[in-house]
Amino acid sequence: MATMTELAELVAILQAQAPDETVQDMIGLELAGLGKNRLVGVVTLSRPAQHNALTLAGWKRLGEVFTELADHTALRAVVVRGAGTKAFSAGADISEFPAQRLTPLDADSYNAAIASALRAAQALPVPVIAMVDGLAVGGGCELAAACDIRIATTRSRFGIPIGRLGVTLGLTETRAVGGALGRANLMYLVATGKLIDADQASSWGFVQQVVAPEALLSEVSALVANIAASSEVTIRSTKVTTLLGPDPTVTDDNATLRAFHEQAYGGADLKEGVAAFLAGRSPEFTTERTSGHGSA
Repeated sequence: MATMTELAELVAILQAQAPDETVQDMIGLELAGLGKNRLVGVVTLSRPAQHNALTLAGWKRLGEVFTELADHTALRAVVVRGAGTKAFSAGADISEFPAQRLTPLDADSYNAAIASALRAAQALPVPVIAMVDGLAVGGGCELAAACDIRIATTRSRFGIPIGRLGVTLGLTETRAVGGALGRANLMYLVATGKLIDADQASSWGFVQQVVAPEALLSEVSALVANIAASSEVTIRSTKVTTLLGPDPTVTDDNATLRAFHEQAYGGADLKEGVAAFLAGRSPEFTTERTSGHGSA
């Protein structure tokens, strides 16, 4: 596992607001080193006075940021958070709708920006962790659903109260939320307009860990540290396989899955993991990547 010294840069970033120079169109992007040529990306929804409601420009920038992060070969994880303590994100900025989402043509463009951002998060070859403190509503809930793991505080609330607004859920959003929450639970949230607390979201399998607000930083940092200390091919292949798994047309001879199989069983990590287990020590996995490493 990464040492406290190696985690210091990540902890410092997560303890502070995103510096203005890192923020573009309300989306902040910072990179923290984890030692041994490893990086973690921190994406901040930085509009706390509006509960981090996402503008159209913000959705577009979010997609660009996730796509940019995918190019960092040393990347091991990404943390997505909201600025302040009131919200992860209250969703799309409804004040923009009269100018940008009130015709079918305008809605096509707006919805495409949301879908692109969510798909870019899912396409990242490393785990994406939603660090949720406060509201995750509408588009904010959808963004959290597109992440791989959700850790939330006891003061967090989740919901998709769009029935009183009149918008529809796009297919990408529905697949993300329905896949993480369950079809019936998604239907319930839309039908009732209710916001559920973190414990309820956890009981539905949407939230993986519920912690006190003061424990959120340490819990997320510990998770990132464990990811960084794990075999990279194991972590990356698990993300890809779990995304491909629900598709009945994908079989074990899928080219991407075979590439991971060949690397895992023909590479150095398995040998090191077995040797470390038998010797009763912690494994020291290589950071070198083969040509097919992490392809998705």
